Amino acid sequence: MKNSLKSKYHILIALLFGLITLQTIFLLVAVGNAKDLYSLAVDIHSIVIVFVFLIFVYIVVLYNYIPYRLHRAIKEVGSLVESISNGNYQLDIDSTTYDQDKDFQDLIFALDKMLGIIMRFDQVKADKIFEHHQRLQLLINLLPQAVLISGVNGDVVYCNENMRKRFPMISEMVNLNELIIKSDYHTRILSVMIDALRYGNNIYDVVVDDLIYLGKARINGSIVRNRKGISTGAVYVLDFVDHEKLD
Repeated sequence: MKNSLKSKYHILIALLFGLITLQTIFLLVAVGNAKDLYSLAVDIHSIVIVFVFLIFVYIVVLYNYIPYRLHRAIKEVGSLVESISNGNYQLDIDSTTYDQDKDFQDLIFALDKMLGIIMRFDQVKADKIFEHHQRLQLLINLLPQAVLISGVNGDVVYCNENMRKRFPMISEMVNLNELIIKSDYHTRILSVMIDALRYGNNIYDVVVDDLIYLGKARINGSIVRNRKGISTGAVYVLDFVDHEKLD
């Protein structure tokens, strides 16, 4: 592994002090070997000009090199953090790309470890959500009543087997507002649910009579709301009573 940016900075500062020390040594040697005042002045003048120029060039390079390396390293890490913040956890991070700086490579290792934890947590959460969804579906299918779950715009989210038997045209691919039904009885049942959904009202024991076969349907429904109280859909339970049962 290469030296970290901090170590390189220390090395560059040490080289600067080395140039100053070398200049001092040259000046001392020039003073010790001077034969007269004029030659001493010429030697000192030459040494000072050469080393001042070298130190100036070195400081200019040092002044631009450190920010450049910092900006480059931070930009690379920043792009990774931005991808993670956007929900992209499927990142293939090659830590050897960042081996030019030990400190930043440690940060990359930490990010990679964090991504692994997030991925495992998301997988566990997805498994739990799937299991919970399966339990709810099985429970709804075991109910003797017809059950329908819809979105706020009328899209059917889920309906159990009893609902499909009563309304074969209803599935998770349709919208309640777009259904065209010939049966007046079924149309009035759907109208009750659509109106309740449109106005955001819960309904309790609303009875719709079948004028032809003398049956009836009792409808109960509740509006589903999010944490802000905004309607996101509804759940309806329909209990059908046929003419034979009424007798």
